[in-house]
Amino acid sequence: MKKTTIYLFSLLLILVAGCTKDFEKMNTDPNAVTKVEPAYFFSGMVQQVFANYQRNVNLYPDFYSQYFANTVQSFGSPRYEYVDGWIGNQWKEHYTEFLRKSNAIQDQYKDDASFQEQLAIAEIFTCYWWSRMTDTYGDIPYFGAGLGETVPYTSQEEIYKDLFARLEAAVNKLPMGDNQVKYGQYDRIYNGDAAKWKKFGNSLRLRLAMRISNIDPATAASVAQSAVSSGVMTSNDDVAKVPMWASGWYDYLHQMLWNWDNARVSKTFTNYLYSESTAGEDPRAPYWLTYKRDGAAATRESLGLEEYVGLENGYGTNMPSDANDKATINLYGSYVDFSGNGADAMYCPVMFYSEVLFLQAEAALRGWVPGDANALYKAGIQASMDYVGVDASAAQQYIDGVANLNGSDEARLKKIITQKWIANFPNGVEGWADFRRTDYPDLTLPIDGVSGNASVAQGTFVKRVRYPNNQHDLNSSSMPASLNTLDKDRMDVKVWWDVEGTESKGADGLMNSNFR
Repeated sequence: MKKTTIYLFSLLLILVAGCTKDFEKMNTDPNAVTKVEPAYFFSGMVQQVFANYQRNVNLYPDFYSQYFANTVQSFGSPRYEYVDGWIGNQWKEHYTEFLRKSNAIQDQYKDDASFQEQLAIAEIFTCYWWSRMTDTYGDIPYFGAGLGETVPYTSQEEIYKDLFARLEAAVNKLPMGDNQVKYGQYDRIYNGDAAKWKKFGNSLRLRLAMRISNIDPATAASVAQSAVSSGVMTSNDDVAKVPMWASGWYDYLHQMLWNWDNARVSKTFTNYLYSESTAGEDPRAPYWLTYKRDGAAATRESLGLEEYVGLENGYGTNMPSDANDKATINLYGSYVDFSGNGADAMYCPVMFYSEVLFLQAEAALRGWVPGDANALYKAGIQASMDYVGVDASAAQQYIDGVANLNGSDEARLKKIITQKWIANFPNGVEGWADFRRTDYPDLTLPIDGVSGNASVAQGTFVKRVRYPNNQHDLNSSSMPASLNTLDKDRMDVKVWWDVEGTESKGADGLMNSNFR
């Protein structure tokens, strides 16, 4: 009996060992998909620009850039309050969704020669998204992030250094020829056109170079020169924008400014449409804007109005009763990015060609790239007019009425940034970044004052978004020491590239911080 038991036990061990040896093979479906092509991940990455748009963008950068103003009295974000259930989504979605897709593309196909063009394109868009994240918060978890492990925060300076290296490496690979698998329709921006992605990647390098122009001019100049020589956008055909998916749900501007009536165009923005040219009204105004009465579009002529008038920013307890009667976006006109029956076929901007010309104008003003700053400045206005669809004669009349760049470098920069800010409408993410960097154009503080619940000093502008609650609750040890408590994690703390200046303009309306 004892010998039989030992024999049976030994046989069982042999059988278990044999099963264990072949366990993975036996339990793997030979017909199962073990790799997912990058195209399926990349489509979702690109459409991330629409994700939680109201809470991630419209309630924060769109208001901070003063393209839009709130009509809901209870909204605290226009008065610089932080609401974790709103903007906190941006952090969560980046680290748990966007990076998961980006890492999957790189990890699964890094050794597959036929997918290297797709990987380079995905890398460029990932760098774009990283730049948005660090420009929102400052220092953030970066190296090793998105892999399921807690990682230390990286300084914004180091992140920018790495993004420049990653972008340069990616654009230098493009295009890679017909032997590469293409994204095609899964690329919602350029339909897999690698040459256009190269231009966008270089234009992004130029954008980020100018972002650090005041804090690290030597690196900014070097990167700007390299980007321009490598080839930036050259026409409106190169514009980077993402179309809404007709069969999906994205809460883009038609929801906030039309269906829900949560916001209207800012009075700051409409004022600038009447102040920058001797020709009077900016001819882009009727393409971008309209009025809404009784749920339908109404022309200003039918309402007996001479101008488009927006709403002041930052109302709290004193919201005017006619707030929803102010100018809003024109969903039913001919502007290509807003047209499409109000819901489908709208486009969210990533980068306009006009922005690239204004970036070059500033770089030329600083002596970093070839070209005449004034000519590039006027070309930027023209490119915006052409993109919007303005009649050639009306565009020329407006441009002829815009003063040439003159005076000090600060005065010239203010004109460049002001026209760039107008042309970038409705890209609030970029409008807010430029204002923080240069303090141009002239924006207004919240009309009802900075909220007492905000971590922004009265009389000052918001400079960043604070870290989400879960970082303070679970990861405060990884945070920068200067920001690792709720008391210190303030929204008037400057990000790295936002240098100290006078913080108030002189009698001439100029700063002292953009040229040193």
